Amino acid sequence: MLRAASPAAGPAASAAVFAAGLQDEQTALADFTVLLKAEQDALVQGDTERLAQLAADKAAKIELLSHLGELRSRHLAAQNLSGNAEGMLSWLHRNPGFATAVGKIWRELLAQAETARQINQSNGLLIESRLQQNRLKLAVLQTAAGTDGVYRSDGQLRPLRGGRSLSQV
Repeated sequence: MLRAASPAAGPAASAAVFAAGLQDEQTALADFTVLLKAEQDALVQGDTERLAQLAADKAAKIELLSHLGELRSRHLAAQNLSGNAEGMLSWLHRNPGFATAVGKIWRELLAQAETARQINQSNGLLIESRLQQNRLKLAVLQTAAGTDGVYRSDGQLRPLRGGRSLSQV
């Protein structure tokens, strides 16, 4: 899946390898978006086992996406272009034979990145909501643990009020 043009490759071969690498990046981002959706489902369902598995998969996809993005940036930098959208548009203008196909892949990649950003933001809100719920539950438990409790250490009921029991009145 990881492609790089050899230094001796001509401009057309280099552009073809770049286009294939961009397609790889778009595909990897689509796969990552599927993982984010699965993470969202697991968060909604409270499936912590699934979340743990997805976290490992997600880390691997992030590493792959970082590498593919770095390859794209290096290719653009080798042509004295910036590694951002402006550099990509300049590349498309310089390579008219690839502009239609690569432009389509680039637009899909940008749309997929926006979708991934939105899902990730939503997942972050779900995680924050779960954390807040857990903090509240923990506070309740800590408050309850701070009281003397209903039973003494010998198993007998503890008087709920500091006064005498009914049998002593």
